Amino acid sequence: MTKRRSQNTHNSRRNRQSLTASGWLKPQCWQISKKEAAEALRMPVNRIVKVYPKQHQVIVVYLNLKGQKCSSFFSYRLFARWQQEAIAAIASCKNQQTLAPLEIIVQYDLEHFKYPVAIADAIWEALLNHISRVTRELRLSKQCA
Repeated sequence: MTKRRSQNTHNSRRNRQSLTASGWLKPQCWQISKKEAAEALRMPVNRIVKVYPKQHQVIVVYLNLKGQKCSSFFSYRLFARWQQEAIAAIASCKNQQTLAPLEIIVQYDLEHFKYPVAIADAIWEALLNHISRVTRELRLSKQCA
């Protein structure tokens, strides 16, 4: 993973919040399927009993190896849906004015929360690619003007 750059701007302190607290992602509204939970938790889908989305975590009721029901809280950041939604949020930014605050929020989120490495790398790479694309489009539009 490439090194994340730090932002030392006045606005960065105000924007130092997570993707959920900032409102960019609303995982409590997602319908996480048993299959998605099984993939994220690396267990057979037939062991997943129920999935309850909450604001900052998801509760998964599952069967342990003895067949007894257990439940635990899990971070949404373990789920492939988190990666998909974060990348979609990045892609929705059409200009530098909307992308710059999201860049700070994504950086904060990746630094302060535990992510599977592959998901963190994919989100960071998507962000860097989109920053390059938006910057290139801005440069081209200024040349044509």
